[in-house]
Amino acid sequence: MLKIILKNLWQRRRQNTWLFVELIIITILTWIIADPTIVGLYDLSMDLGYDADRIVRVSVKTYPEEADQYNPAYQSAEIQAESFDRLLTKASGLPKVEISSYLTQAIDDDFNINNPYMIGDEAVDTLVGGIYGMFIMPGEKFFSLYGIESTDGSPSADELDSGIIGANDIVITESVDRTFWPDRRGLRDKRFIQGIGPDGDTLFYKVAAIIKDFRYHVTTRSGAVAIVPNTYDNRDRQDIELTLRLAHGVDADDYIRDYGKTIADELRIGNYYVDSIISQRKHLRESEENTLRNLLFFIAALFLINLIIGVVGCVWLQTGKRIPELGVLRSYGALKSQIIKMLIGESVILTTIAFIIGELIYLQYAVKDGLAVGNENNPYYIEPLNIWVNNFAEHFAIVSAIVYVIIIVCVILGTYFPARHVSQIEPVDALRDE
Repeated sequence: MLKIILKNLWQRRRQNTWLFVELIIITILTWIIADPTIVGLYDLSMDLGYDADRIVRVSVKTYPEEADQYNPAYQSAEIQAESFDRLLTKASGLPKVEISSYLTQAIDDDFNINNPYMIGDEAVDTLVGGIYGMFIMPGEKFFSLYGIESTDGSPSADELDSGIIGANDIVITESVDRTFWPDRRGLRDKRFIQGIGPDGDTLFYKVAAIIKDFRYHVTTRSGAVAIVPNTYDNRDRQDIELTLRLAHGVDADDYIRDYGKTIADELRIGNYYVDSIISQRKHLRESEENTLRNLLFFIAALFLINLIIGVVGCVWLQTGKRIPELGVLRSYGALKSQIIKMLIGESVILTTIAFIIGELIYLQYAVKDGLAVGNENNPYYIEPLNIWVNNFAEHFAIVSAIVYVIIIVCVILGTYFPARHVSQIEPVDALRDE
């Protein structure tokens, strides 16, 4: 069978020229679309590192002075702070709420990326890299709220939330620890992070705890982050982000539907009012990055459908011209299944050769301009995760294999239907015009 397939391909090399060129172009186009799509799917599949299923975000705002609901009696700083404290108390008493807290910066906030914090072994060492930082206020239940776990030997989430982090302490994730201190797991007293203080002066924070990685924003895949105490009193804030962790077994979206009005009524305090309530999962789905990814996935799916249709059309045209030839084979005893296998085999071998050439052409572009990076961190700072996306050879090999499988599957599907059609023609009908 293989000899017959190769002989047919050689004899029909001129007739297959256009199909061959088309397959090369298809390989390049598939690479262009598949590379960012595959990386995007990989980013989506990565663990968030925290329990997002039971998280509800409640946006609380303050009525402006021109609003009818505005009450000037609540405008003083003292009354505003009192209203703030009452708001937190009310939130903790909401039905089916396990933990609630005001957060200076909630996970996946648009504003939660701050100035980089530099890394060093000693307070006087040469600094070797930067990481992002998030602020928390004393008393915030950040760690237990999100279910973020500590590593062995570090204080637990409850202990970290109890206020043991001092003003000059800092909490880092495993990625930071593993990247900068891989061989010094027990020397945490020698680990410092350099940051900029409120007056612009340089401060050195001591690493007080190490927690497991979590993705602090949907647009990042790295868990490299430092959590820094914030000593400011934020109780006079006009806009507040309350975060609720629901009890086990409670669906966040169902909870919002059933208790949304209760939350709005309970948290109407002073000039504060509930502006929006959304589950963390829905917030992630509605983010701009996910919207762009969904558009990319739609384009990729549409491209594959058109690819199959295009291959079917091309192969159908080619096989239609070979009906007399196939009729001869049938008259000599060739089975229908053998005809189908022969035509599919020709398409697979032709596609494989075209794929190799298309890969070599795309490789020239990839070497010059690089491959898709997906949700990478800001390139000025570290991304300590050593993953296939960041390794050119591994990245190219993995995506090439996937692209090859995609094209081969489309070609097999595109060849099978016209091949099955012509194989059904009886020899006498195929040879009638000969």
